[in-house]
Amino acid sequence: MIKLILLTGFLGTGKTTLLKQLLNEFKNEKIGVVVNEFGQISIDGTLVEKSGVIMTELTNGSIFCSCIKENFLNSLISLSGEDISYLFIEASGLADPANMSQIICAISPKTAVPYDYRGSVCIVDAETFLDYYELLPALHQQVAYSGAIILNKVDLVKEEVLADTLKSLASINSSVSIYITTYCNVEYRRLIEELKAPARPEEESSNTVENRPVTFVLAADQVLPGQALKCFLEKLSEAAYRIKGFAKTESGTIYISGVKNHLEISPWAAPVKKTEIMIISSVGIRIMSAITNGLKGELKGLLNIGL
Repeated sequence: MIKLILLTGFLGTGKTTLLKQLLNEFKNEKIGVVVNEFGQISIDGTLVEKSGVIMTELTNGSIFCSCIKENFLNSLISLSGEDISYLFIEASGLADPANMSQIICAISPKTAVPYDYRGSVCIVDAETFLDYYELLPALHQQVAYSGAIILNKVDLVKEEVLADTLKSLASINSSVSIYITTYCNVEYRRLIEELKAPARPEEESSNTVENRPVTFVLAADQVLPGQALKCFLEKLSEAAYRIKGFAKTESGTIYISGVKNHLEISPWAAPVKKTEIMIISSVGIRIMSAITNGLKGELKGLLNIGL
């Protein structure tokens, strides 16, 4: 059997960080990975690309939404024929996994080797969870259907915020194990070995074409002025759930990761073909206005906007 582990969590909580650590921990095992992105380009796939790992990337929607669900089912069926013992699935930030077990049951007649669904690890951002979970049903479902919770980035919040977050998590899922961390630093093998699928009735996923977030891709073929790009992205972060991507600047290639007014920019040594930055937001008009107003001055005519 192939052990299947689902990784969920809101945009920017640390899913890719956890996945990279799991790939390192299980490096002596035969591993398969599915990386799911809302946007049309895959950033996380580039971050976790690793020799010897069989990886499938599913973009432009949630794997639990009808928009790409069939692609997800076909990928699971195909991967069951590969020589792997673990399959890690990094779901998109607003994925609702309430019907994951149903999906495994539905494909079982077609799989070459059966899947053993071990459960879901939900990564929660201690800084943003209280702001969003009542507004976004998927975040509630990620916690409700988790077999373990990693409460991450606790170094960024005060004790009272941490206590309120723990109280909210317990009100949604009182039986789940919670690991309080920074940088998703846990005993990774123990986390997976002790993981259990939730014992609660399944529901239909709330992910639909109608409620998917608004995504934009900013692309450029030429080298960009780094400081002007940084200022532009800092202004965009006020209206965006998530900003991530790679950019070619006059000082070299950079990796960009932003969530809730935190924008991190770091050097990136591996080659990239061109600048591609994904913006994810729930407010389409506001973010579009922020983008068009920001693409002036030094950046005028350098970045193309795509949906």
